[in-house]
This record gives sequence, C-alpha cells and structure tokens, in this order.
Amino acid sequence: MELALQRVDWTRLLLPILLCIVLVSYIPDGLLLWDDWINIEEFSHGPLMLAVALYLLWARRALLQPYDRRGNWVGVALCGVAVAVYALAIKAGIENIRHLSLLLMIFGLFITFGGVTYGRYVFPSLLLIPFVVPPPAFLTANLTYGLQLLSTDMSVGMLRFVGISVFQDGNIIDMGTLKLAVVEACAGLRYLYPMIGLGVLLAMLFDIPIWKRGLFVVLAGLVSVIMNSVRIFLTGAFAEWTDTAISDGFFHLFEGWVFFLISFAVMLAVCYLMLNRAEKATIGSGVLKTSIPDEVSAEKPLRMGPVISVILLGIAFVPIAHMLRNIEPEIPDRRSFNSFPLSIDGMIAEEDVLPGVEQTILNMSDYFLGHYRKDTVSPITLFIGYYDQQSAGSTPHSPRVCIPSGGWEIEGITEITLQNAGQRVPVNRVLVSHGEDKLLVYYWFKQRGEYIANEYIAKFNLLWGGISSARTDGALIRLSVPIDSNKSEAVADQELRAFSRALLGVLPTFVPD
Repeated sequence: MELALQRVDWTRLLLPILLCIVLVSYIPDGLLLWDDWINIEEFSHGPLMLAVALYLLWARRALLQPYDRRGNWVGVALCGVAVAVYALAIKAGIENIRHLSLLLMIFGLFITFGGVTYGRYVFPSLLLIPFVVPPPAFLTANLTYGLQLLSTDMSVGMLRFVGISVFQDGNIIDMGTLKLAVVEACAGLRYLYPMIGLGVLLAMLFDIPIWKRGLFVVLAGLVSVIMNSVRIFLTGAFAEWTDTAISDGFFHLFEGWVFFLISFAVMLAVCYLMLNRAEKATIGSGVLKTSIPDEVSAEKPLRMGPVISVILLGIAFVPIAHMLRNIEPEIPDRRSFNSFPLSIDGMIAEEDVLPGVEQTILNMSDYFLGHYRKDTVSPITLFIGYYDQQSAGSTPHSPRVCIPSGGWEIEGITEITLQNAGQRVPVNRVLVSHGEDKLLVYYWFKQRGEYIANEYIAKFNLLWGGISSARTDGALIRLSVPIDSNKSEAVADQELRAFSRALLGVLPTFVPD
C-alpha cells in the first residue's frame, strides 16, 4: 500500500511540475497570442474558447484517476518533436507554429505519464485551441482575397436575382448611384474563424461518429461563407430600395452582429437536422463521457524510463527556448530605396507612393514604386517591397492573389527564365485583363540572395533560412506594362526583358545577395 501511495504521489506531482515549467517558459509566446486575441477581431473569441477548454479539463478529471502504460514512450517522442518544432518556429519567425508546438508538448507529457487514458483526457481541450491561433500571414492573405471574390460573386448573383441592375468590377459592386467595396474586412473571416471554432465545439456536444463531427466543422464553414454573402446582398438591396446610406455607419456594424447570431442559429439548425433520434438524445454528453475501459481500471506500475527522459527534456527546454528567443537576427547591409536610381535602361522614373492602408497591410520595411518612361511610350511600373525580417504579418503578398482583388482577371501565367551574369533567374510571367485593358506582369521573389518564382518554394526557403542562418530578409519585385493598340504582347515582353536585365544589375545594392 505504501509503495502504491508513493507511486501515485510521483504521478501527481511530477506531471504538474513539468507542465508549470513548460507554461512558464511559454509566457512570452502566450502574451503574443493574447495580444492577437485582443486586437484581431477574427480571434476575439479566443479567451472564450480557452475558458471552454479549461472547463472540459475539469469536467473530465475522472479520467485522471486510472492510467495505463500504452504509449508512454510515444509521449516522450511527441515531446521531443514539440521541442524541435518550437526551436524551428522561433528560428524561422513562424509565430503560430510556436503555439501549436506547445499543444503537442502538453499532449506528449500527458501520454508519457498516463498513456492512452491521459491522452483521451486532454485531447478534446487541446483540439479547441488551434482554431483560435492565427494562421500564417500568407495563408490569411490567400484566404482573404479568395473569400472577397467569392462573397462578391455570390452577392452580385443574389442582387441580379431580385432584379437589381448591378455591375461587378473585381471586388467593387457598382449599382449606378452607389458603389459597394467588398474590402478585406468584408471577406468573411470574422465569421469564418469563430464559426469553425463553434462548429468544433458543437461537434463535441453529441456522442456521434468522427466523420459526422468533421461534417459539422465543414457545415460551419459553408454557412459562414453563405451568410456573409447574404449580408453583403442585403446591404446593397436596402441601400438600393431605401435610397439611403444604410450601408454605412452603425447599421453596417449592427447588421454584422445580427448576422453572426443568425449564422450561428442556422448552423445549429443544419447540424441538428443531420442527427438521428438516438444521436440527438446524447446532447450534453459527447466528450464529457468519462467511462473508463475495463482493461485500465486497475492501476499499473509507472514506467520510470519515459518519466526520467521527459523530465530531462523539460528541463532542457527552458534554456533552449531562452537562448533561441535572444538570438539577434542577421540583417544585411543595404542602401535605402530613397537613393534608388530613377534612370534604368534609358528610362526615367516618376516616383509614386502607396496608399497608407496598403502600406499598413503589406507591413514592409522599405519599398519603391515608380513609373519608368521613355519618350511617349506607355510606362513600365516597378514595385519592390522589402522585408529585413520576415515573420507573422510581415511577408510579401503574392500578386497571384492580389491581382484578382483589384478587378483584374488572370488570363495566363507561366514561368520564364532570365539571365543575370550567367545566373538563372526564374520569373512569373502573368497576362491580366480588365475589360479592354491588358497588362503584362513579371514578378519574382529574392530571399537571402536567391531568386525564386514559386510562392511555396519561397516559404520553404524562408523556413530553411531560419534553420541554417539568422537571415530571413526578402523582397517581392514586380514589373508591369500596359498592352494596347500601339504595343503588342511580343513588344511588351521585349521591353520587360530588357528592363529586367538592367534592373538585376542594380538590385543587389538595395536587396542584398
């Protein structure tokens, strides 16, 4: 009996101690996440989801009484992976991966001390948190622009269905006397993220198969997208029928809140209709069921090998995290774009300035925007956005998703190769149109001295850069020239190629090799 009590004491003391060590080490990252919850509307439900997760832990505490030995060493392996992922995330400046690595660490600790039984205990609570962790900036940008276009298309279709004459220009809904701009804030992410989180929570309320839980999450996403389009449709319809500025000010905000509640009610109704009678009767149980399997009802001796291993790993995690956070980033020397040459390839530039809102969204360290002209021919527009450190919220936005949001349609995109003193430079060649207007666009990325065309290879290069060095600097370079009756596509290609060759010789001074 005495040995059994000692064993239980070890189990109950060591696990909380290790959890405290990990959580204290995580405090700087936790403050970053809390700041996102407070300042980013799409994730303002984060504190609520955290409270629900803690409640689930308390409600399922009966599963902490027994434990089993299945998976103890698996828990140690998960903790090791979590430490490696955390170190990688800090080096690469990927904030959201830090938060997810903490969840993996906690899961691994519980499995180490209690096997599958403890894993069952903690998993539902941990599953809620990823849905309130902001995703990487480039994924958010892609999702935002995609939802903007989708919401605009759907709302325009609804307006035309009820007989309202409307012209769509990208994300602009032109109703003649009124123009509605479906800006980033109207993309629907303020609906989508909370609704998916609530869908996960709803799936936990019922004792249903795993595929049906997944269906609830999908339905939550679909309902949020559709209801956001309905909201935009009603904004335009009321403004048209009442001839007032009803789409502005308080009503716009109030309509958003009302439609979020309506969307949640619709999601509840749709999901509830997907249940059979027996499943409906399980409401309130779901993950709160704490039945203990017979094979683990009896206490079994705790394996000390996994426990000692994870203790050493937890202790090592503290200095590793501190050391990595305090590594100074390597920012290469460069000249500011204030001194960028205004004469390239015999063409003279007229400098331009991005609107303040675009500068805020892009969050660049430095940029250049200029229109290079020669005689009376149409200008070549050059844009360079530079980031001395790439991290969450500070990475180049891909033209592949930015171009359509301005009303331009991508007619074709291919990868071509330019030469720079014998070095191969891959470049994206994009032909876009907007009604009768056409543009030929070249763009590429330069990261840590490497020229890259593919956006996903650029992200991998950033990740590898965080591992192999302290450099995460990079830039997006974009050239565009109009195609009209006086300039064919072939001529535009020749002009951009010639200008690009001259530009590549100038670039390293301002975007370092």
